Amino acid sequence: MLFNGFSVNADENFDPHKLAVLPGVKRVWPVKLRTLPFQRGTANFTYPYMHYATGVNKVVQNLGFTGKGVKIGIVDSGVDFNHPELGNCWKTPGCMWQYGADFVGDDYDSKSPHAVINPLPRPMDCMGHGTHVAGIIAAQGPRITGVAPDATMGMYRVFSCPKNGHNPSSDDIILSAVEAAYKDGHDILSLSLGGGGWPEDPLAVACSNLVKKGVIVVAANGNEGSSGLFTAGSPALGRGIISVGSVDNWNNTGSAISISTKDGERSVMSSTPGNEDVAFVFEKDTPLAAVKDDSGSNLGCSKTTQSLSGKIALIKRGVCTFDTKAANAQAAGAIGVIIYNNVEGMLSPSVTDPTINIP
Repeated sequence: MLFNGFSVNADENFDPHKLAVLPGVKRVWPVKLRTLPFQRGTANFTYPYMHYATGVNKVVQNLGFTGKGVKIGIVDSGVDFNHPELGNCWKTPGCMWQYGADFVGDDYDSKSPHAVINPLPRPMDCMGHGTHVAGIIAAQGPRITGVAPDATMGMYRVFSCPKNGHNPSSDDIILSAVEAAYKDGHDILSLSLGGGGWPEDPLAVACSNLVKKGVIVVAANGNEGSSGLFTAGSPALGRGIISVGSVDNWNNTGSAISISTKDGERSVMSSTPGNEDVAFVFEKDTPLAAVKDDSGSNLGCSKTTQSLSGKIALIKRGVCTFDTKAANAQAAGAIGVIIYNNVEGMLSPSVTDPTINIP
């Protein structure tokens, strides 16, 4: 057993102190809701630089480690085990998926006071996140190859289908899944989930106890880093748990357009695979205009008398904000803006001014 406790359902007027003073009770916690790091968009492409930044490609090529003989459990939203690159099987001989269970069902709503828990026979994913995580860990190719494509896998579903937006899960359900994964004897447990908390949270304590028993536990650090210090999520805060965040990769893949100019052809990034919903769609004959503002530069940082009506403004990065560049171009009649880079490196222009209504 990783954690000796139970959850209590009570109304909002209940005083938890009444539980805390009962004989044998050591501590009382609120049952918190945990979320999944949200992702959006789909892509249909083969990524040629998979695992370069992490060095996993060298581990596979030089040491031959592919996960064979390793048991990896995932606590998540389930998995589309019918996917051809994820085995297309469930608990059959030779199948990558030999362990796992559903702990919630499709109708569980964590925000409802009368949540219905009706687990299904198999942990089929209905929101995509668990399938996404499983692909990173163990996809078998040919389009995407995971870190450990030869591992034996388990999926423990704790998130249901989305209801009125994202549908969190609760500590007690996730704890049950972690206990089940421990009993199944996994060498590694992945939890790409979490929320604000402390190392003393029940879920963090249970996962730390799992580490003490020799299991490697990997948990998401969360997507709230922009909020400042002390925003790492639990259970990733637990002692001995590998807390994982993300960095920008050194390879930036995406669609591009080619622009012919007097001094040669330039390639300009216009969208990223997986985010086609925000891509700039160009008509074939839409004219591009290199912006010259009143200061004589092409930075677009001051108003221009140049007519950009019906044209896409091509503006160099630098000096002022993207909001200022886009606002000045829009005021001159531009129907869109392309920012091109002035230095080497990744460029991710974005606009936050609500008065700017051109892409």
